[in-house]
Amino acid sequence: MIDTIQIHDLSFRYADEERLVLQGVDVRISADQIVAVLGNNGSGKTTLLLMLLQRLLPQQGQILFSGENGGDGSPYRIGYLPQIEKVPFGFTIQEYILMGRFPWIERFHMPEKADQDKVHEVMEQLDILPMARKHLQDVSGGELQKVRIARMLAQEPDLFLMDEPANHLDLKNRVELLKIIKKLKDNKKIVIFTTHEPNDAVEIADQVLLMRQGHKIAFGETRRVLNQETLQKTFDIPITIQMVKQKPYILPGG
Repeated sequence: MIDTIQIHDLSFRYADEERLVLQGVDVRISADQIVAVLGNNGSGKTTLLLMLLQRLLPQQGQILFSGENGGDGSPYRIGYLPQIEKVPFGFTIQEYILMGRFPWIERFHMPEKADQDKVHEVMEQLDILPMARKHLQDVSGGELQKVRIARMLAQEPDLFLMDEPANHLDLKNRVELLKIIKKLKDNKKIVIFTTHEPNDAVEIADQVLLMRQGHKIAFGETRRVLNQETLQKTFDIPITIQMVKQKPYILPGG
């Protein structure tokens, strides 16, 4: 279990670029939090997730995880949902979700009943159990996104990282997906997701990190951070905030 993530003075530059993609980012995230990372394209959102995933190493600064890792010296398990993924269409939904159990299966061993039970549990949780025997190529985009999240849930990670998980979904699937994400922080887990849509953050995020061109614009409690001034600075457009049933609704334009 991860108690806190401390991101300190984090900077990064890709080898083929002159400018820093991340510049001196400082953030502290505690367990039992959903954090939305907002910003335009090129603001460093995906790069930050890849550094938390340890696929990229910082040129400056560090990321520190604190908490118990089971006492056996094993690393923390991080579940990652990328924007784009090559899905192996030859597999059934049940088989694909079972792939999420691989960190739990000993080398040269087959999945056990406990692994099959976990897969059944997450399919039931996400209401996709009736399609268990369907092949991946036979489901809709919204259903496939649920299946991808189910595989991540089956992994039982300590940290959930999702890169624009609601991108390209219709309104119904978007609402369902946000409800699923909101439930992920059960058992004091940390959930971090990127988005272009501030209203998704209003709906489910406890905290928000606003980024522009690799810099942190603001970080903190969602309704405090998502104000007109910080949003306009982040997205570089006029912003209007309206209250609908005591909830802020964020609109582009003056």
